[in-house]
Amino acid sequence: MRNRTVRWRYVAAAVSAAGALRSPEGVAAATAAPPHDEPPQPTLPPEGTTLPVPSSNVHVTVPELDVDLPVLPHTPRGGVINPPTLTAAYWIQPYGEPVGTPEQADNTLYLAAHSTGTGEYGFDPLMETDGGGSTLGPGDVIEVSTPQGTVRYTVERSQRYAKGELDDATEVWEVAPGRLILITCFQRGGGRASTENLVIFAEF
Repeated sequence: MRNRTVRWRYVAAAVSAAGALRSPEGVAAATAAPPHDEPPQPTLPPEGTTLPVPSSNVHVTVPELDVDLPVLPHTPRGGVINPPTLTAAYWIQPYGEPVGTPEQADNTLYLAAHSTGTGEYGFDPLMETDGGGSTLGPGDVIEVSTPQGTVRYTVERSQRYAKGELDDATEVWEVAPGRLILITCFQRGGGRASTENLVIFAEF
């Protein structure tokens, strides 16, 4: 059942990261205030450098794309959601949490991760190399595993949003138990800030 609506803002990002989300002050908030400043973004490591991967007993996997990322909680600071690493996905608190069975879901689960345009980090594999859209299509499976079990979500669709559009996209911010939303951004060359977000809609 879908009821209350919450909104975040996914603000512009540097070429090496997915950017930051603007979060309301609480679950009951209807609209987030505009961001004041963009947080500093993590930079790509030198070529040949292997970044550490955080340890977690929660993972998101996309079998079709051979994606397997640890998932950690992330609480916004000052309303800004900015994943701290390039090698993990983050579930945004205080919204839906990863669950072991579908019956445990009580909110939309939002997972955010960086993208770099290199194909090596975070949600890079979710994007076509030509920047045309998502590599995931309707019917593809995303799995979120916890110590209590694994929940399989089926992709419904993907959509690109301009930065200014996402904040008011009520279809993204609906509270819908059983829904999974993946969010990252499209990168631009020359170190320019990203102007679009990629959103993947999935449900079990």
